[in-house]
Amino acid sequence: MQTDKVIEYHGCEVRPVVTATGSGRYTAAAVVTDRAGEIRTLGVDGDFANFQEARDEALELAVAWIQQRSVVSDRYVRRT
Repeated sequence: MQTDKVIEYHGCEVRPVVTATGSGRYTAAAVVTDRAGEIRTLGVDGDFANFQEARDEALELAVAWIQQRSVVSDRYVRRT
C-alpha cells in the first residue's frame, strides 16, 4: 500500500491510497477528512494497470464526492 501526499480541496484533505495486487495490478481508495474532522474512505471500483491511473481515479472520486455529484454511490463510502 502506498499513500500519496495530502491534497486540499474545498477545505477537505484528500489522501489517495494505491495498493499493488498480487497480479501486478493496482487498486485505489481515497481518504477524505472534512472540515469537521470526520474521515471517510472512498473505495474506487476498478482494477488498474499502473499506479498513476489508480491514483488519478481515487482523486477523481474524492473530488466528485466532495462536490456531491450524483455519480458517487454511498456503497463506496465507509465512515471511520
